[in-house]
Amino acid sequence: MGVPNLEREAKRLLDFARASALPSGGFGYLDGDGKVDSSKPLELWINCRMIQSFGLGHLHGLSDSKDLVELVEHGVNGLLNLFEDKNNGGFFSAITSDGKFVSTEKMAYDHMFVLLAASTAKVVGVKGADELFEKIDAVIDSKFWDPQHRMMHNSWNQEFSLLDSYHGINANMHAVEALISAYEVTKEVKYRDRALSICERTMVEIVMKNDFLLPEHFDENWQVLKDFNSDRPADPFRPFGVTIGHLLEWARFVLQVKLIAPTEMKMEWADVGAKGMYEAAKKYGWGADGSDGFIYTMDWQRKPVVKERMHWVAAEAAMTSWTLHHFTGEGIYLEDYEKWWSYIDQYLIDKEKGSWFHELNARQEVSTSTWEGKPDIYHALNACLLAMYPMSPSFIGATLR
Repeated sequence: MGVPNLEREAKRLLDFARASALPSGGFGYLDGDGKVDSSKPLELWINCRMIQSFGLGHLHGLSDSKDLVELVEHGVNGLLNLFEDKNNGGFFSAITSDGKFVSTEKMAYDHMFVLLAASTAKVVGVKGADELFEKIDAVIDSKFWDPQHRMMHNSWNQEFSLLDSYHGINANMHAVEALISAYEVTKEVKYRDRALSICERTMVEIVMKNDFLLPEHFDENWQVLKDFNSDRPADPFRPFGVTIGHLLEWARFVLQVKLIAPTEMKMEWADVGAKGMYEAAKKYGWGADGSDGFIYTMDWQRKPVVKERMHWVAAEAAMTSWTLHHFTGEGIYLEDYEKWWSYIDQYLIDKEKGSWFHELNARQEVSTSTWEGKPDIYHALNACLLAMYPMSPSFIGATLR
């Protein structure tokens, strides 16, 4: 066991994801066999991640045909024609296959992925990409960016008239990802400065004050809510306690953002924060119940809460160890990289039906307590692409060099 052929695995993932395209527009939710699950709505974050994945696949030359470009344009059309709220602005989080909205909440998490998708679509050069970028840029400027706290608001009602008092670190993490990409595509400094601001505040004021165990949930004044969702610990987006995968993901982002920072900016917090979060995730998350794999969450006493192994956490572990090796040159991170990929190759990659199993239990059996099916290739594809090209601030930026 070891690191598989990354280019071959990336192509397999793209092949699997192609089936998500719907004739009526947008991308559906794929089940374990790679077929669209018609019982589930079309979700905005999934549609944006498909645009991102197909766009990167094309720009990195992972297909000889034009179908990936067509899929990117198909996705952009879906966002503009199906998901956009023409009356109030912004985008619906989920819709039915005939275009009726399922949820009226306007989520920062989803809108950050729209910015990421629009940035990628601009580089691919498909019709509608510039329009999509301009629209999402305006919504983020006017509704989500909070200059007082230097973070993103979390969610609004449909009319953008009522702001939720809850704040979440997850939306801000993906804001960093999207802002870095937007900066690399446009070179507009507001994106870079916002990404750096979010990272600095998160590391200095939150991570380092909590022993590198990142709180996820906050009130309207950004005070920590440590008991939030204690009655729903396996929530897919707002789980209780410490989310191991987010320690890893944040660690990677705060290192990559260094590559676009002004030369005069002191960023010791990035190195300290990244190493601290990675080591915490490794120490308390890997094999925490005596079996291989990263658990999903733990409580504030560092005890496992949700023991399922999510595919995206292993993918992030591989990416973060590779990134730490790049920035430090330390061999232990390369050893970890090979270890995490060995686990992925042995247990997560579905060599029969394609893609990766999204969730396993402690016995390495497929589980569906949090995730059903295989709707998402984004983390897995990113894990393949990261080591295939020189280190860059963003995946889309790597295609521009």
